[in-house]
Amino acid sequence: MIAGKFVDLYARNSGLGDKLVAELDVVLTYALAALVDDGVMTELAFKGGTCLRKLVFGSSGRFSEDLDFTLATDHDGDDVLMRIVEAFNRSHHGVVFNFDEYYKTDDDTSFGGDVLYRHSWNDAGRFRLQVSLRERPTLPVVAQPMQPQSYFTQLEFVPPAMRTLAPIEMIAEKVRASFQRAKVRDLYDLHRFASSPFDGDLLRHLVVLKLWQVRDPFDPDLLFARMRDGRYDWDDLHRLLRASERLEAEDVLRSVETRFAVLRNLTDLEREVIADSKSGWNEPLAERLRREIMARLSGAT
Repeated sequence: MIAGKFVDLYARNSGLGDKLVAELDVVLTYALAALVDDGVMTELAFKGGTCLRKLVFGSSGRFSEDLDFTLATDHDGDDVLMRIVEAFNRSHHGVVFNFDEYYKTDDDTSFGGDVLYRHSWNDAGRFRLQVSLRERPTLPVVAQPMQPQSYFTQLEFVPPAMRTLAPIEMIAEKVRASFQRAKVRDLYDLHRFASSPFDGDLLRHLVVLKLWQVRDPFDPDLLFARMRDGRYDWDDLHRLLRASERLEAEDVLRSVETRFAVLRNLTDLEREVIADSKSGWNEPLAERLRREIMARLSGAT
């Protein structure tokens, strides 16, 4: 594990008031490398806030404190869980992981738990891990390198490339999350994506389909109303940002409303899929939307 003095420097250079936030960011790199070394990442697609920081936004993104994945294989979820348990019940480059207490939901939609860890200068660390089982990635999984960080030169290994959701599917999952819950981290991530180029029509297709898959009809007006009415814990977000980052709630909301206004431009097919969302019976209708998604992805007309 990297010496504490280098993590102190990383925390200071990142403008963090809490060294342990920086320490966990480093440990999560060790954890991801452990999953790659053990071969279990061939079963998974990385996603979520930590994925965005490590693979998309780099040092300009917010810090994150957990690992989120989607099962991206036809293999049995229980077998993948056991492989993750094995990966996190051993030492990796001086970080000793322990993952003895885990859960699997009764409806088989996810599994996960708290991974404990210790190393030479922290013997009581932990992070949350979750793997979604409810659906497989819609778009092909891609391999992306980690964005460089100053502490990489101190690592005992080369940070590996990670299998991850396609960037546009990451955005769609953040929109779905924002529609279903009021977490300031989701809103902030959409704010960051607002300054990135993306295909708005493809995003809308994906959002409609992803909410259909969980039997929740998408309503863009309701999405933006929930954002405006959301009781967000801004203090929770600020501790994960550089101290120099000045963030105004109104600016965040306005940027998301403006950039994601394309979500309101529903097509006839999308409206039909939305109308079927509560029952989810019309799989051929959803399949038509999937075909449109793949055609647009490939540039077909």
